[in-house]
Amino acid sequence: MVRGLYTSASGMLVAQQLANTVANNLANVNTNGFKQTLLEIQSAPTLDVYRLQTDPGPRTGTNALPGVPVAAPVGQLGTGAWIYDTPETFAQGPLQATGNPYDLALGGTNAFFNVQTPQGVRYTRDGQFTVNPNGNLVTTDGNYVLGQNGPIQVQQQQGAVTVGPDGTVSQNGITIDRLALTRFNNLVDLRKQGNNLFVDTGNAQPQPTTAATVIQGSLEKSNSNVVRSMVDLIVAERWFDSNSKSVKMQDQATQLAIQDVGTTA
Repeated sequence: MVRGLYTSASGMLVAQQLANTVANNLANVNTNGFKQTLLEIQSAPTLDVYRLQTDPGPRTGTNALPGVPVAAPVGQLGTGAWIYDTPETFAQGPLQATGNPYDLALGGTNAFFNVQTPQGVRYTRDGQFTVNPNGNLVTTDGNYVLGQNGPIQVQQQQGAVTVGPDGTVSQNGITIDRLALTRFNNLVDLRKQGNNLFVDTGNAQPQPTTAATVIQGSLEKSNSNVVRSMVDLIVAERWFDSNSKSVKMQDQATQLAIQDVGTTA
């Protein structure tokens, strides 16, 4: 029964984490460039259960032989579940036209803007950029947007800024720079960090790319699916509730075994 308590408790922990993950996806449904997080669940290792017994010897009487110990297999005992991984899904989010020349979206799923942060270069799909007082193209957090020659800088009040589909940044018809864009051979090792940024955890294999399409005057919205997330949240709550009831039932059975089994009237 104690094993059953631990098994049910592990199910409660996984259900709680699922609810937290889905709730975070729902909370960011209006976040530009947000990529929803998935929860990969794995069965915990099973235990082989045996019935230990002693079979009687082959003879009886004065010539009886001692019994033979036998471990008869009963089956396997599950020990619950645990979280295997929490990767992101990089499906393309819907595009929303804004008309703002500094709002940029990327077509396709495997391309990211490069931004300079105090922790180093990070990557984002959030193209809601602006220009700081020094003329640098920056994110909403003030991180520099990188071009192939470093941080992109424009001359304020010196004419319209245009960004071509290939990422070329121009002002008054003069090319300033080209957006530094990155693709990854292994998106599984690209993980969230901070405010809508991604970081290479060591094996994402980043590579510069010129194949992405840049869409000026538009933003990529979150790829979270509200309806599916609501269904997943209900599933997580029911999962947690069923495991909670299982814990309660096993606790009651243990209490009865302690108090009543073996007692005499």
